[in-house]
Amino acid sequence: ELHFSAIVVDPNKSMTYKSSKDRGEIWKDLIDEKEPNYKNSNSSFIFTGDSHQIIFFGSPGTGKSLEVENRTQGYSKTRTTFHPETDYHSFVGSYKPVMNGSNIEYKFVPQAFTKAYCEALKNPNEPHFLIIEEINRGNCAQIFGDIFQCLDRDETGKSKYEVDCNEDLANYLKEVFTDTDIVTDKIILPNNLYILATMNTSDQSLFPMDSAFKRRWDWEFVPINYEDANSLNIVIGDSTYNWGNFIEIINPKIKELTGSEDKQLGNRFVNPNDGNITFDQFRSKVLFYLWSEVYKDEYGTQNSIFKFEENGEPKDFQFGDLYNENSTDLVKAFLTYNAIEIV
Repeated sequence: ELHFSAIVVDPNKSMTYKSSKDRGEIWKDLIDEKEPNYKNSNSSFIFTGDSHQIIFFGSPGTGKSLEVENRTQGYSKTRTTFHPETDYHSFVGSYKPVMNGSNIEYKFVPQAFTKAYCEALKNPNEPHFLIIEEINRGNCAQIFGDIFQCLDRDETGKSKYEVDCNEDLANYLKEVFTDTDIVTDKIILPNNLYILATMNTSDQSLFPMDSAFKRRWDWEFVPINYEDANSLNIVIGDSTYNWGNFIEIINPKIKELTGSEDKQLGNRFVNPNDGNITFDQFRSKVLFYLWSEVYKDEYGTQNSIFKFEENGEPKDFQFGDLYNENSTDLVKAFLTYNAIEIV
């Protein structure tokens, strides 16, 4: 059985940062604080001061995946994405038919969790990150199953409780860790295995997480970066508008209407390669989202932002009107009505 020792990091160490990049550098700095004899057989990586399980959440387009990427840059990682069809076997692994030359044979095929688990055990002196994108798009209770119990970590970062492996997984682990002293009939998360997940809190029709599952994670809010948003522009015909200015004006209206920050537009809700959001992108992504997710039921009321001014009077329009012949002029009039100025 593996034994782990903790690296002590000063708990009073400053953790201030200006951006996710800075935050990632601090993460890496702490990771790289190793003792001179760090590579000896009885020591192992541990990131002190942060949870081994973190869910990054926030409005759509705030850069949650980028935040995770910045923090794990340069380190070994396994990435998966949850969706409604994800289950325990597609997360852990199962026996499947595979081709062996011209013959079909059945063998255990490891999935994201098992791959990450094995990599962490093989390299106890290095961190390994299991990254789960869109964690709330799958049924977490079904997907994690009995592994859920392993999410409780002790003061060294190792699982407090061990879980018996099913026979298929146990046989696979015995094969992988032949001639080692690693326990293969039980799941015990090592302290160098980190699980980072992203969660878009505005999405509907998703699986709920129960409180027992939630409390085993640390939750980190990824705010909207308006400074970053200012680097993008919206190009409508021969006119250019600043994306940062647009969301700074529209987001407070969304928050006031919904009473929540979840539906607000993130700085990278649209992420054009050249920094210019085209008319089609603005119409089909931004305006469609605003209409379908926020303002559809507000049509004809004073709360709706889908208006333009005609002869000094506000006029309502629907999303379908954006596909008429005068759609470009309509969008410009919409932006003018909402006090979005040409740059």
